[in-house]
Amino acid sequence: MLAWRIFLGYAYKTMRELSEFLIVGCVVWAAWVALSPKPVFKIRVAKGSVRVTKGKVTADFQQQVAEIVHQWKISRGWIGAVKRGPRLTLVFSHSVPPGCRQQLRNLWTNY
Repeated sequence: MLAWRIFLGYAYKTMRELSEFLIVGCVVWAAWVALSPKPVFKIRVAKGSVRVTKGKVTADFQQQVAEIVHQWKISRGWIGAVKRGPRLTLVFSHSVPPGCRQQLRNLWTNY
Protein backbone atom coordinates (compact mmCIF):
# COMPACT_ATOMS: atom_id res chain seq x y z
CA MET A 1 0.00 0.00 0.00
CA LEU A 2 2.82 2.38 0.83
CA ALA A 3 4.54 1.57 -2.46
CA TRP A 4 1.32 2.43 -4.31
CA ARG A 5 1.09 5.82 -2.60
CA ILE A 6 4.73 6.55 -3.44
CA PHE A 7 4.09 5.59 -7.07
CA LEU A 8 0.99 7.78 -7.30
CA GLY A 9 2.85 10.71 -5.74
CA TYR A 10 5.68 10.29 -8.26
CA ALA A 11 3.25 9.99 -11.18
CA TYR A 12 1.37 13.12 -10.06
CA LYS A 13 4.62 15.07 -9.77
CA THR A 14 5.76 13.90 -13.21
CA MET A 15 2.44 14.78 -14.85
CA ARG A 16 2.44 18.19 -13.22
CA GLU A 17 5.98 18.91 -14.47
CA LEU A 18 5.02 17.70 -17.94
CA SER A 19 1.93 19.91 -18.07
CA GLU A 20 3.93 22.94 -16.91
CA PHE A 21 6.52 22.24 -19.61
CA LEU A 22 3.81 21.98 -22.26
CA ILE A 23 2.17 25.24 -21.15
CA VAL A 24 5.50 27.10 -21.28
CA GLY A 25 6.21 25.57 -24.69
CA CYS A 26 2.82 26.69 -26.05
CA VAL A 27 3.31 30.23 -24.74
CA VAL A 28 6.78 30.46 -26.32
CA TRP A 29 5.46 29.09 -29.64
CA ALA A 30 2.52 31.53 -29.67
CA ALA A 31 4.83 34.48 -28.93
CA TRP A 32 7.20 33.41 -31.70
CA VAL A 33 4.35 33.13 -34.22
CA ALA A 34 2.87 36.47 -33.19
CA LEU A 35 6.16 38.39 -33.21
CA SER A 36 7.86 36.88 -36.26
CA PRO A 37 7.88 39.16 -39.31
CA LYS A 38 5.28 38.36 -41.95
CA PRO A 39 6.49 38.17 -45.57
CA VAL A 40 5.61 41.04 -47.90
CA PHE A 41 5.92 38.64 -50.81
CA LYS A 42 6.72 34.97 -51.12
CA ILE A 43 7.89 33.10 -54.19
CA ARG A 44 7.57 29.34 -54.08
CA VAL A 45 9.74 27.00 -56.15
CA ALA A 46 8.17 23.62 -56.89
CA LYS A 47 9.56 21.15 -59.43
CA GLY A 48 11.75 23.91 -60.82
CA SER A 49 8.87 26.30 -61.58
CA VAL A 50 8.52 29.66 -59.83
CA ARG A 51 5.18 30.98 -58.57
CA VAL A 52 4.29 34.00 -56.45
CA THR A 53 2.14 32.76 -53.57
CA LYS A 54 1.85 35.97 -51.54
CA GLY A 55 2.13 39.63 -52.44
CA LYS A 56 3.15 41.07 -55.79
CA VAL A 57 6.42 41.24 -57.71
CA THR A 58 7.12 42.52 -61.20
CA ALA A 59 7.02 40.04 -64.06
CA ASP A 60 10.64 40.91 -64.89
CA PHE A 61 11.81 40.13 -61.33
CA GLN A 62 9.88 36.86 -61.33
CA GLN A 63 11.41 35.87 -64.68
CA GLN A 64 14.94 36.64 -63.52
CA VAL A 65 14.36 34.69 -60.29
CA ALA A 66 13.17 31.76 -62.42
CA GLU A 67 16.37 31.95 -64.50
CA ILE A 68 18.58 31.96 -61.40
CA VAL A 69 16.63 29.07 -59.86
CA HIS A 70 16.98 27.10 -63.10
CA GLN A 71 20.71 27.90 -63.27
CA TRP A 72 21.23 26.59 -59.72
CA LYS A 73 18.95 23.57 -60.38
CA ILE A 74 16.76 24.26 -57.35
CA SER A 75 13.73 21.97 -57.44
CA ARG A 76 11.90 23.22 -54.34
CA GLY A 77 12.01 25.95 -51.72
CA TRP A 78 10.89 29.53 -51.26
CA ILE A 79 12.16 33.09 -51.39
CA GLY A 80 10.46 35.86 -49.44
CA ALA A 81 10.88 39.45 -48.34
CA VAL A 82 10.22 40.73 -44.83
CA LYS A 83 10.13 44.32 -43.67
CA ARG A 84 12.98 45.17 -41.30
CA GLY A 85 12.83 48.83 -40.45
CA PRO A 86 12.40 50.91 -43.59
CA ARG A 87 13.85 48.19 -45.88
CA LEU A 88 12.75 44.86 -47.28
CA THR A 89 15.15 41.99 -46.62
CA LEU A 90 15.17 38.75 -48.57
CA VAL A 91 14.77 35.51 -46.64
CA PHE A 92 15.21 32.01 -48.01
CA SER A 93 14.36 28.41 -47.29
CA HIS A 94 17.20 26.08 -46.35
CA SER A 95 17.14 24.48 -49.80
CA VAL A 96 18.48 27.66 -51.45
CA PRO A 97 22.31 27.50 -51.40
CA PRO A 98 24.37 30.49 -50.19
CA GLY A 99 25.71 31.35 -53.65
CA CYS A 100 22.20 31.47 -55.08
CA ARG A 101 21.06 33.59 -52.14
CA GLN A 102 23.78 36.14 -52.88
CA GLN A 103 22.88 36.20 -56.56
CA LEU A 104 19.24 36.85 -55.66
CA ARG A 105 20.24 39.60 -53.22
CA ASN A 106 22.29 41.24 -55.97
CA LEU A 107 19.25 41.04 -58.26
CA TRP A 108 17.04 42.48 -55.50
CA THR A 109 19.21 45.62 -55.21
CA ASN A 110 18.13 46.51 -58.77
CA TYR A 111 14.45 46.65 -57.74
